[in-house]
Amino acid sequence: MISKQNYGDIFSVTATHATSAVATKGAVENKTYYITDLTVSSDKATSICLVKQGTSVIYQFQVGANKESISFQTPLVGDKGAIVSVEIDGTSACKANLSGFTI
Repeated sequence: MISKQNYGDIFSVTATHATSAVATKGAVENKTYYITDLTVSSDKATSICLVKQGTSVIYQFQVGANKESISFQTPLVGDKGAIVSVEIDGTSACKANLSGFTI
């Protein structure tokens, strides 16, 4: 059975670039972002993926030269009114996607 989210506003942001893709969800006053899913890809043999709240890293992992998807059973939670982002580096092709909901 697939559960349906019945609260909050769903968001998804995507970025594509050659050497560094950064998908950012901009700050909204009195709103909190809950990150539920990440999808990143890179052509670099060993890339580092950083999930940030503002400039602080709240989660990181290593990605080989392929696509990596992560779904968090318990969402990563940003501070109220703070931006959140996911960043991946590459040599000539990388993509980053950040999804979740806002309350």
